[in-house]
Amino acid sequence: MNRYTLLLPILAVALLSTSARGLAQDRYAIRNARIVTVSGETIERGTVLIDAGKITGVGDRVRVPGRTQVIDGRGLTVYPGLFDSVTRLGLTEVGAIPVTNDYSEMGDAMPHLLAFSAFHVESEHIPVARVDGVTHVLSVPSGGVIPGQAALMHLSGWSPQEMEIDRHGALIFDFPSLLPLRRSFFGSSSARRPHSEQKKEFEEKLGKVKELFDKARHYSKAKESGAAVDYNKQLEALIPALRGEQPVVISADSSVDIQEAVKFAEEQKLSFLIWGASDAWKVVDFLKEHDVRVILGARQSLPAREDDPIDILYETPGILQEKGVRFALATGGSSNVRTLPFEIGNSVSHGLSAEAALRAITLTPAEFFGIADRLGSVETGKVANLVVTDGDILDYRTRIRHVFIQGKPIELKSKHTELYEKYLNRP
Repeated sequence: MNRYTLLLPILAVALLSTSARGLAQDRYAIRNARIVTVSGETIERGTVLIDAGKITGVGDRVRVPGRTQVIDGRGLTVYPGLFDSVTRLGLTEVGAIPVTNDYSEMGDAMPHLLAFSAFHVESEHIPVARVDGVTHVLSVPSGGVIPGQAALMHLSGWSPQEMEIDRHGALIFDFPSLLPLRRSFFGSSSARRPHSEQKKEFEEKLGKVKELFDKARHYSKAKESGAAVDYNKQLEALIPALRGEQPVVISADSSVDIQEAVKFAEEQKLSFLIWGASDAWKVVDFLKEHDVRVILGARQSLPAREDDPIDILYETPGILQEKGVRFALATGGSSNVRTLPFEIGNSVSHGLSAEAALRAITLTPAEFFGIADRLGSVETGKVANLVVTDGDILDYRTRIRHVFIQGKPIELKSKHTELYEKYLNRP
């Protein structure tokens, strides 16, 4: 018997030990916690079991296997990870420094450009968002009428590929405006101009979009017929949206623009969502009649006009809920993604139910973007994007105790926590 033969049993034990440790590292149980499933009844005292990135058990009678890392959830609440459904996260760092921004390209119609390709995994804004419970986002490009494709991303991973949910998460369409003064896709205002000039520009821009969509449809039909056609990446990128297979996020704020955008999207047979929708409260019956899905922008701001009710931003979610309009809420930013639960939480004191508020930043946007089978609620079989808190997640005073993304625990550290600790311990 040679020395290599003698080493075989030792190597086997080492391999088994490594395998066991690997299983333990991938398997977690949160026990005796309050579980807010969002999709069903809240479990006042139960267990969530996580294994290999997925939720494998939820309830008050879940058996916890051996070699499972257990978190004592007494006094804690488990929520699904929060979803900010329109952001610039990963595409910008310091707005005033151009070299740190990569969310915009030249050209009016660039549907083939992918935000995914520019996503910066080392952004300091990502851990800041995570420690406040945001686990996945839609990262959106801007610039031009059709600036490109937004990316659905988890907020943990070594590379964009590890963080990817869908690099073709949505086509972005910044709808032309008929109003002299409006908010653009991410909130800045345009200069006041004569209505005739604005209308002419509106018709020209919308005419170009219709022409581009018609070309893409002809291109698609030619391909399907087997005709010899030259590959066109711009037209190719539009086909899923024009077939209704990909959501189209259309930015529109004023009541007139919202109605024009809906009319155009219905004519084009798009699967669309209206983003921003500052005047949603003015056209709520129209939105309900046309079954329009809405993504409201950040609430912690001033109204769009001086004569609007001062608290209308806080009241709008409750108005939509009362009328039965389906809506989500997004921050539209990067550094402020961390405020997502509080943006919607403030509307709870203005007529919105707490259940609808939580749904607007979890399950509803997941439904809007076709990922509700994977994310948005605490259910067996879904990806384990979870947040564990010591109180109501919509309350400023609540602290995040644990965050899981794709079943892995996330260290609750960020630039903010590091600076806090640094200056807290200053001599």
